[in-house]
Amino acid sequence: MVAVHRDWSPFVVSAPGKVILFGEHAVVYGKAAIAGSLDMRAYALVTPRTDSKARMVLPDIGVDVLFDSHTLPLLSGTELSHPSEVEALVPSSISIPEGPGRTAVLTFVYLYGCIFAESDRTTGFTLCVRSLLPVGAGLGSSAAFNVALSATLLQLTGQLQEEGVSASDRKLINQWAFHGEQVAHGTPSGIDNSVATYGGFLKYIKGEPSVNLESTHALRVLITNTNVPKSTKALVAGVRALRDRYPSVVDGILDSIDSVSTTAATLFQSTSEAEETLEQQMQDIIRINHGLLSTLGVSHASLERVREVTAARNLASKLTGAGGGGCALTLIPNGMASGDVDVVARELEGEGFHCYQTVVGGGGVAIARNVDGKVTVEQWLADTMERHNSPADGDDGNVYGRAVAGFATLPAAAIAVLKPE
Repeated sequence: MVAVHRDWSPFVVSAPGKVILFGEHAVVYGKAAIAGSLDMRAYALVTPRTDSKARMVLPDIGVDVLFDSHTLPLLSGTELSHPSEVEALVPSSISIPEGPGRTAVLTFVYLYGCIFAESDRTTGFTLCVRSLLPVGAGLGSSAAFNVALSATLLQLTGQLQEEGVSASDRKLINQWAFHGEQVAHGTPSGIDNSVATYGGFLKYIKGEPSVNLESTHALRVLITNTNVPKSTKALVAGVRALRDRYPSVVDGILDSIDSVSTTAATLFQSTSEAEETLEQQMQDIIRINHGLLSTLGVSHASLERVREVTAARNLASKLTGAGGGGCALTLIPNGMASGDVDVVARELEGEGFHCYQTVVGGGGVAIARNVDGKVTVEQWLADTMERHNSPADGDDGNVYGRAVAGFATLPAAAIAVLKPE
């Protein structure tokens, strides 16, 4: 039996979102894709309880569920042929909400049942997750949640190292997060959870282990959410139908996209090129990649409008993800002032879009037991909650109820203080 640490202080787990930089759609056909971690993260505050219950609070999607840990199914991995079948084992005492909360609850039941299968369940905890990633925008919010949840449960069962997050820790976290993604998506590629776990830039080819590019070239980007809903399934099917009609033509386009991804991987790992030259080359292949994707019919008028607005200021943009709406990515040169980026963002927001200035290529999953190496998480909570004057949340078993209630309503800037360096 894995021992659970009974005497423990609050901690915060965070994991980044992801953005596909190059290789969309071609990756379905065994071509390379390049993805990077976003400097926009999900943050999980984990606090001890005085009872043996487990509570999950997800304020961003309106979920607040209190589980009696002894009613949750124990899963050894042999009860189900696939993680997505977990709903059949959920006891009737657990109410499963509709919408995105449904997947979150089912994922929690599955991962808790597996990771705690051989652990003492008498120590309760409250998990409150805030995400600075927009849900359903193709930026890996699901994977960030699954990585944060997996790391939390592994930490609570004493399966991670006490200090830092080691290479073996990351491998274990990634394995369980992938199973969480299976609950959510059925047959995920694995790239989203890998980026959220390891951070940086990854090269991914379907059926092969992802490769960390070990790049030191972090990218400044502007992510524009067009707020146009899209169906990844329908877009992938559309490309497949086009390929069925014109196989030699479409295969040539897919090969060209693969060449773009391969070129990008080389650029990320380059140490000889000047930064300015690298930026120019990156802008070139961003434009080329979008043009190739557009010929496959997966762009959208909203994405083309983003390209028009940014091109007027000599900025390169492309769709990211499945296309058909969703998000666009714009490369911001390192020499461009933030004020000038704000001007572009305001113009795009005038079109009805939402913009996020961020960085691609930062760290992966992290566990914070202190802030800046000086202030403990517990002290940070006390100070922050005092400033925000949060009331207790009425949960008698949660000795940090006031802290959880405050964390659930904190502005993004207050939460982002916990971002790892």
